[in-house]
Amino acid sequence: MHYLLLCILANVGIFLCFRQFKAFGLDTFQAIVFNYITCVATGIIFMGKSEALTEINYTQPWVIIGIVLGLIFISTFYLMALTTQRFSMTVSSIASKMSLIIPVIISLLVLKVQSKEYTVFNYLGMFMAFPAILMSSFKKRGVEGSDFAGFAILLPISVFVLGGLIDSSINYTSYHYLTEAVEPVFPIVIFSSAAFIGIISIMISGRKITKGNVLGGAILGAINYFSIYFLIRTLSYFKNDGAVVYPMLNVGIILLSAFISILVFKERLSKLNQSGLLLAILSIILLSFEELMSLAF
Repeated sequence: MHYLLLCILANVGIFLCFRQFKAFGLDTFQAIVFNYITCVATGIIFMGKSEALTEINYTQPWVIIGIVLGLIFISTFYLMALTTQRFSMTVSSIASKMSLIIPVIISLLVLKVQSKEYTVFNYLGMFMAFPAILMSSFKKRGVEGSDFAGFAILLPISVFVLGGLIDSSINYTSYHYLTEAVEPVFPIVIFSSAAFIGIISIMISGRKITKGNVLGGAILGAINYFSIYFLIRTLSYFKNDGAVVYPMLNVGIILLSAFISILVFKERLSKLNQSGLLLAILSIILLSFEELMSLAF
């Protein structure tokens, strides 16, 4: 159970890094690039059997998907950072964690994979996801720190959609292509692709690389990697029952992010924002209502 708590802390740590990048005047994009370089290095070290990397066939579908996902990963991570900096940790955590709704819908409608009979509670949870994001993100024009004007609201919506696309793609790849032998290599392919794309972008832009950006990225990368490590250990503890793990994990991340935002950073949530926060939590609970009830009783 302690792995669940560590996973929650690591995920909230990612949002804290995003927020502090702006406070310390770091280049967020550069830090994210070095985050992925750190993830690759850490992944190779902890994987142990590095010879598996030499057996990668770049014509295999899972490798191609991993390379494409690298672009989506770095784009989504950057949008998450902007959402955290322009809105709040609460909004960013809700937008990213509510995206679990999308792979569920894809599994039902595209993959035709249904692990259980969905009830009215589950469908109600899916329906509540999008309004929860809009309500938690809304800020009146003229409010201090408000970035709602114009197209800023597209930031959390983009995080929601792209996050769901990532989860759906990983789910699809795992279902069709991944074997036990290549499972540890797949994340490294994604992180390597994201790092390569990021490095090329930095070189094209001509932006100067600073020690602060490298250090910030290294810290973020270590936290990012262990958020995945603790997730795997948590899933193992609960016998890989994601329907139980993800609701508890995502509710914990959203609640702790909101708690830190309000108490530490003095961020204000309007009544509409608070309603959106509660709606997001309720949505996640309803999506896995039966599994959580069986865990409780």
